Amino acid sequence: MAQIKLYIACSLDGYIARENHSLDWLNNFPNPDNSDYGYHAFIQNIDILVMGRKTYDEIMGFDVDWPYKDYKTFVLTSQSDFKVLTTETYVLNAINAPIIEQLKSASSKNIWIVGGSKVIAQFINLNALDEMMIFMIPVVLGSGISLFADKIKETPFKLIKAESYKSGAVMLSYTRK
Repeated sequence: MAQIKLYIACSLDGYIARENHSLDWLNNFPNPDNSDYGYHAFIQNIDILVMGRKTYDEIMGFDVDWPYKDYKTFVLTSQSDFKVLTTETYVLNAINAPIIEQLKSASSKNIWIVGGSKVIAQFINLNALDEMMIFMIPVVLGSGISLFADKIKETPFKLIKAESYKSGAVMLSYTRK
């Protein structure tokens, strides 16, 4: 059965974006080896994406073609009239155990929780996040959007892999206990 996975970068102080949702600090991060940090291998085993509306809006603002046209994408938003502008993209107005089971049944590979922190928290609070790959980027932002939203329940995870890169980034991979 499909697993639900988080693959995300965050700053040393635990932020996934600036307060204005900007990811410019990731674009400015030096990558002397031009590493994709395992992204290509990761995305090969994904067929469904779930992201929050703000993450969707941020990606749409990149001024590039929709990078996930080959994947079924669900945008989680409380806005009942939210309209998506991309192919194979659908709106979810709530996430709960029955919807998670429907997503898993529809997946022949795995499901990627793209972001943001509220979506991540909802999946953790429903005991539905199976694995996390967190890339710690060696920068302190000082403020921004936290990796984990408030009101997240205590959930034990087990470290299964730690890998460092020449750029100074560290990938921490965890599975739910």
